Amino acid sequence: MEGEKEQINWREELSQDKNFSQEVPFDFKKISMKLKKASETPEKLNPYYTLSAIFDFTKFFKEISSALSMGFSDITEKCGIMREHFKEYKEATDIQNLLQIEMNLNLFKLNGDNNKELGHGSGKYKNYISACRTFLRLLWFLEYLIDVFEHVIKDDGSGPIKTILGNSYDKILAPHHTFIVRKAVGFALLFASGGNVARNVDIIFGHKIYNDEARKDIRTTIDYMKIIWKGGHDFYEKNGLLNLK
Repeated sequence: MEGEKEQINWREELSQDKNFSQEVPFDFKKISMKLKKASETPEKLNPYYTLSAIFDFTKFFKEISSALSMGFSDITEKCGIMREHFKEYKEATDIQNLLQIEMNLNLFKLNGDNNKELGHGSGKYKNYISACRTFLRLLWFLEYLIDVFEHVIKDDGSGPIKTILGNSYDKILAPHHTFIVRKAVGFALLFASGGNVARNVDIIFGHKIYNDEARKDIRTTIDYMKIIWKGGHDFYEKNGLLNLK
């Protein structure tokens, strides 16, 4: 009964639009708490803690620049797709379980553009975008954040935050993106102000001074993200889905 109660709780939280609202202010400490909870079961990722933490990180860019926020708006859309899938597949117990259900139904390759080619030109799955494809891209975003924060804690505080964001983008996300998307992100970064790392540690991470304590808090959050990323990545690697289009 306790397990059932926990399942009802995360489903209720996942279904609440207020938990996935850009109007709610960015709160690094709350995100870190969610990541901690999600990291406790990396092989069975909790849908609410995982997806809401990733969604909330999009507000990180809003704190720096509205242009950057628009550049990563697709992440909020992908979180929405995942939420809809959990409404559809009420039997799904965690993120990896949802992905496995799609694989069993042979829906995992559907991306909204190739559906007709794969035999779903009409009917229920005509416009279906798989959770397998969607969550893989959320993992790319999580890997990007890990790289950004790794560079933040190595910086002495004087480095421009947008330089770190741009370098991590080129390394982690750009190889997955089309030319048009890369140009759009580059344009957003060009017009982002953001200031230096020390300024953003105050605004984003809630530390008045950029010191060892601030770095320790960010490091702890990075460690949670790495556990979550590995839990998801291992599933994709095991099932040969790392190159899912």
